[in-house]
Amino acid sequence: MSLLRCIAVLEFATAIALGQSAPSSKPPDLTGQPVAVVRNLYNEVVARHAAGIPDGTDMQAFAPYLSKALLHRIDLAKACSVEWDQQNPEPDLGAQFVSSYGLFSGEGAEAEPRSFQIEKTEPGKDGSLIVFVGLTWQKPPERPWTWRVAAVVLREKDRYVIDDVIYVNDSIYDKPEEKPADKLLSEYLSAGCNGPHWIGYSLPNQPETLARSFYQQVVARQPLGVPSGADWRALTPYLSKALLHKISVNLACQEDWDRQNPSPDLKPPFLEDGLFTGGNERAEPRAFHIERAESAKDGSFRRLST
Repeated sequence: MSLLRCIAVLEFATAIALGQSAPSSKPPDLTGQPVAVVRNLYNEVVARHAAGIPDGTDMQAFAPYLSKALLHRIDLAKACSVEWDQQNPEPDLGAQFVSSYGLFSGEGAEAEPRSFQIEKTEPGKDGSLIVFVGLTWQKPPERPWTWRVAAVVLREKDRYVIDDVIYVNDSIYDKPEEKPADKLLSEYLSAGCNGPHWIGYSLPNQPETLARSFYQQVVARQPLGVPSGADWRALTPYLSKALLHKISVNLACQEDWDRQNPSPDLKPPFLEDGLFTGGNERAEPRAFHIERAESAKDGSFRRLST
């Protein structure tokens, strides 16, 4: 046996004797710790299915993986939500949306993922690391339904933490430049709020200004179906109590449709409609202008916009 080979064998034997692994030629995985943080969080998300702003034991489970800034935004959102509940003209409807939203996963069925997989990582522009997570909802024997989110991970002192979550829009558009931007967890938390205070009902006093402000939100957000998440909190302050009640009835109808048509292959007839714009291509307007105003017999005003 050559001298070099003897030295190598001795080093290996010494490592085993000391309870250590033999030296590896692989380069260190520099993204291992950030990915581990994301994996730990989504293990909790899948196990708990916490809806709305987490509290109690759910918050205790999530908190170690979140940045101080995100924890602060969650605290502000909690305080803001208290004022929102007090001012909400249709509290049952508001509660319905709170209960159907998962901060780290999405809305509706997406609030209750059954499994997840880390897909890839990308460097962020600000030195953060973007960790893409594929989430799956499955209720046998149905076909799995998958979607993606991305956790924004940064280093905070001596540890890695999640500072935001991106709700990835994987829809395909004929014109990529018309694709809406991905939505953010931080946007949902702050929608309609000024710090801990709800300001969503501080609306313009003039009918035409109100309509213009409303459609600025519609064009910016392009909500399909009944708005939810940050869209819900931004748009519903403009709506009357009677209209909110009709939306509540419509939601109950949608839930009944889902119960009677459990297969994910069936598309709901209301999925691609824009409530405030129209169906099909009209659901996603790129611009608008107020054409004229008309007063109705009951004292209301009609604003025609295109």
